[in-house]
Amino acid sequence: MAKKGGMAKHDLEVAEFLRLGGRKIPAGLAAKARAAAMKSTLPKKPGAGTDLRVQGAKLYGELKGASPIAVDDPANRGPLEAILRLHKKVASKKLAFPVVLPGGGPVSVVFSGPLGPPFDFADSALILGINPNGTFEVGNPTRLGTANVNGQISASAVTPETGESAGGELAQVGSYFCPPGPGTLTISASPTYSFEFLTNSLNTAPVYAEGWIELIISGVDEQGDQVWAENLYGVDPLFYGYQSGQIQSGFQFGVQESVSASLAVTPSFLYSCYVRVTVEVAGEGWPGSLAVAMVSATVPSISYEFVGDFPTTAKR
Repeated sequence: MAKKGGMAKHDLEVAEFLRLGGRKIPAGLAAKARAAAMKSTLPKKPGAGTDLRVQGAKLYGELKGASPIAVDDPANRGPLEAILRLHKKVASKKLAFPVVLPGGGPVSVVFSGPLGPPFDFADSALILGINPNGTFEVGNPTRLGTANVNGQISASAVTPETGESAGGELAQVGSYFCPPGPGTLTISASPTYSFEFLTNSLNTAPVYAEGWIELIISGVDEQGDQVWAENLYGVDPLFYGYQSGQIQSGFQFGVQESVSASLAVTPSFLYSCYVRVTVEVAGEGWPGSLAVAMVSATVPSISYEFVGDFPTTAKR
């Protein structure tokens, strides 16, 4: 039987069936997933608890006078009554009993496999930066990002010698996952990366250079709702240069890291699993401050493991 990448064709077909939940990904949904993956941050929707806190804060802000609140002040009568009504509304609620699955509990289903290469997508994009003075991107820093489905990604950014500027670049590579049911998706990778940076600042001229490498899971559904995964070792940057009045530099080449991330998943979302490199720079031009930042990585593969919990049917 013909083999590809060390796996029999039949094994590849089975792995593909499991990874995509036996479904064909609609082009529109794949486009939404890629768009979601290109965002550096995703806003979180406020839940019921957040709404309650907002209501309480708003009412409390309507009270007159300094601490302690003048409870006898006629101007405070309306807000105090509203706060009391809010308290009574919450106090009158009763928590429902948790639902217990019939039939002896859920059935655990576990399967795993590779997510490339070749990967399903490879993207690069310019990103907005914040300059050293705290305003949004200005000027025209030189930025370059490259990515291919074989797992090679790189991003670089350089401030120009003339004028104030700030901005960045990202590049990423990854594949999709469609769970057959609710469960937990865990991905892992061992990318090898290199980076180099330089900041050059005279006197008190502000300057900035930073770079990350991250392993991410992000998801999107047909309505465009998004979820964001564990964001791994991008929590601490690979480098961070920002000191005024000095020269800072650093580099590392051929460093390998083994990392993983997990996320609770449902079949209503299409999930993107990917490795990303990001750089940002800011400077005032010369003489003043200049910055250079670059990160590249090779991703041999991304592996996944899905642990699904499916309810059993109750016996009659």
